[in-house]
Amino acid sequence: MAGDLEAFEGTVLDQAPPGAVVIGASLSPDGRYGAALTYLPSANYLMDDVLVRDGDRWQLHGGGSGVGISWTFLGVLGEGDRGVLRYGGQAPDGASGAWVRYQGAEYKVPVRHGHFLFVAWDATSHENPALIRFE
Repeated sequence: MAGDLEAFEGTVLDQAPPGAVVIGASLSPDGRYGAALTYLPSANYLMDDVLVRDGDRWQLHGGGSGVGISWTFLGVLGEGDRGVLRYGGQAPDGASGAWVRYQGAEYKVPVRHGHFLFVAWDATSHENPALIRFE
């Protein structure tokens, strides 16, 4: 699975503007979808994308603001309110991880290039994570 995630991150960078870096990425449990937060340092701009696998290619499915909480629907209309939840933001200088509380559990996500990304698959649109602390 780690190889799949690395390949996905490479695809994200291939589609991003030159100079972009990946803050975080995640693949859905079934491998059909991927979510990534990329950062373009030259423009101080975050890009939040959700992609769907189409054969051996990845196509844009949706996205968000790149900062804060974003949610994208992944199902069939009329069959529930399930999707992918992303929570990203800036971290203080020197931070190596961000602790996020979601559905009563705490998760540590890495800080890369001064930012973090938390991803939850099969989430409803009304579930919100909360930043607890940085380390």
